[in-house]
Amino acid sequence: MSALVAFERFEVARLLRSWKFLAITVGFPVVFYMLFLNDHSPGKVVDGTVTWRVYLMVSMCSFGALVAALNAGGSRLSTERSSGWARQLRVTPIPAWSYVATKVTASMVVILPVLVLVELVGMAFGGVSLGVASWFELTGLLWVSAIPFAILGVFVGFMVTAETAYPVVTALMFVLGYFGGLFNPVGHMSPSLQTAARILPSFHQASLGLAVLDHRGLGIEDALVLVAYAALLGLAVVWKHRVEESRGLA
Repeated sequence: MSALVAFERFEVARLLRSWKFLAITVGFPVVFYMLFLNDHSPGKVVDGTVTWRVYLMVSMCSFGALVAALNAGGSRLSTERSSGWARQLRVTPIPAWSYVATKVTASMVVILPVLVLVELVGMAFGGVSLGVASWFELTGLLWVSAIPFAILGVFVGFMVTAETAYPVVTALMFVLGYFGGLFNPVGHMSPSLQTAARILPSFHQASLGLAVLDHRGLGIEDALVLVAYAALLGLAVVWKHRVEESRGLA
């Protein structure tokens, strides 16, 4: 257990020491929040009773979680596999399953401060004002519901090579972000794009946060979709990891 804890700390420290990782992870959602803040009147209601500035803040929190997860899991894991680091870990006392679990956990650890930072930017520059309880509820809900993103990042890391990781991760970030309604209210999209948005986990994660702020309560349908994504992606990661282990690749 002590070896496992040490490995987890090592993984998180590696992520936090990488200024490139931090710049991309924190920079993207903050910059996009500032860029799109004036696309609509800040006080315009765009989703139920939620204003544009609140909608955009929640959306950029979701986008930040997605960016953090895909970069922490996808890009870095694919590089480790190609460098042989993953194979070296097989001779350590750390259980084989812990490699995957640690990657998911490390992603979740770095997602939390990204959410908090985007919320602080929304408060300072977007004029978003919520009660203390609402801030904690929103942050906790967005953090827990980012689990499918963390698992997706690990799955991508197992599926792509170090050379193709960056373009694949970048494409996924913007496909899930744009088509998931994180840059524009889904209600303003065409019917076909609205249908596409409701298939994606990014839409359902942001919808959970918006439902709480709109006082609609927990979105059960959104939660179930995210649980299904987490379960399916989890099974896919376990399968891929076992295949690579059997071939001596991971």
